[in-house]
Amino acid sequence: MAKENENNKPRPASKKHEARLARENRQKKIMVTIVIGILAVVVLLVGYGILYNQVIKQNRPVAQVDTTKITVDQFEKRVQYERLSYVDSFTNYAASGYAQFFESYLLEMQNSLDNYIQFGSDVLDKMINEAVIEAKAKELGITISEEEIDKELERGFGFFPEGTPTPETIEEFTFKPTSTLSAQQLAIITITPTPSPEPTLTLEPTATDSPAEEATSTPDVVVTATSEPTATQIPPTATPYTREGFESLYKTMMTNINDQFDYSDADFRDYVRALLLNQKVFDHVTKNITRDQDMVWARHILVETEEEAKAVLDRLNAGEDFGIVAAEVSVDTSNSASGGDLGWFTQGQMVEEFDKAAFTLEIGKLSEPIQTEFGFHIIQVLGHEIRELTDEQLETYKNQVYYKFIEDAKAEMTIKKNDVWAEVVPSTPAIPTQYRITGTQ
Repeated sequence: MAKENENNKPRPASKKHEARLARENRQKKIMVTIVIGILAVVVLLVGYGILYNQVIKQNRPVAQVDTTKITVDQFEKRVQYERLSYVDSFTNYAASGYAQFFESYLLEMQNSLDNYIQFGSDVLDKMINEAVIEAKAKELGITISEEEIDKELERGFGFFPEGTPTPETIEEFTFKPTSTLSAQQLAIITITPTPSPEPTLTLEPTATDSPAEEATSTPDVVVTATSEPTATQIPPTATPYTREGFESLYKTMMTNINDQFDYSDADFRDYVRALLLNQKVFDHVTKNITRDQDMVWARHILVETEEEAKAVLDRLNAGEDFGIVAAEVSVDTSNSASGGDLGWFTQGQMVEEFDKAAFTLEIGKLSEPIQTEFGFHIIQVLGHEIRELTDEQLETYKNQVYYKFIEDAKAEMTIKKNDVWAEVVPSTPAIPTQYRITGTQ
């Protein structure tokens, strides 16, 4: 019995056994550590992915104007907002009974949306201009209050809590008598100018983002192109003009937008703020512009090389008719058939080199070859006087002055577009398949 009890007693572990147990324990600890490490890395990667997509990536700058950054989040929302405006306008026209009359316009919109990279680039240029305008507004002490944004939103929905405003009185333009042609002018022309015609030569810079930028919008907002910067244009509805009706319409509009993409009330108010600020700066810059402006009436012959221009000048100096030579050799087909006539234009309306030559030439004199980005010009000034601008000319001139104001401001700033913009530019919202124009239509 005593022997059996002795056999049941645990025997002391040998050193070899203890070493094996210690080794196994170390291996277990190493495996647990590795597994924990792997799990930690996975969690970190997932967390970083979420953080990157929702925070870091969205806050990366797609462009910078001095110290002002335009982030991925701001850019994506703006592109989607403007695309939604285009899509809504497109579908409204396409679904109407007059779609065939707007087909060329609709095709232009469709091509613009399909070329989403260019669309995004254009939108980013607008946002850069807005950042420039904001910086200049700060210098000028121009601000937009929250109350002004509220009033603009109410106005856009046709809600006027203080009563419908009285329409502003617009001065009706009437032509004043203009100077009669002098004997010198009669001697050098073979055409009679119409009263203050618009210049036909496309020499003025073509701005991607003109100051009279279209006010893009949402499914409840009409896209309009005006001669001045405008804020949101929201069509009247049958909803009673009450606070409750306005708030209901506004909520419906924001819901419609958010059905397409994430867009907050703050995002929309920032958009309206930019439009109002643009309008205020425009008004400030152009406030002293009057109808009476120094204008030149000129004609020109445009050729590709300096040698051709010198040959043209030799022919004219030899007595050949300007209009006949223009019709024969000028590559500016927009006016070559009318003797190269550009009509009356204001200072700054043409490209710099052409403008400087035209406004310094004496009436009747021929210029030496003038080089511009379009080629070489021989210019002859037919008239130079202070003239009164029409409504259309006045607005065009204001936009030219404002465009130059923005371009001059940009030249003083450090502006950079980062390549990341092309990686994140949205291609949605898109035109519904059933409304797309195809080649078989």
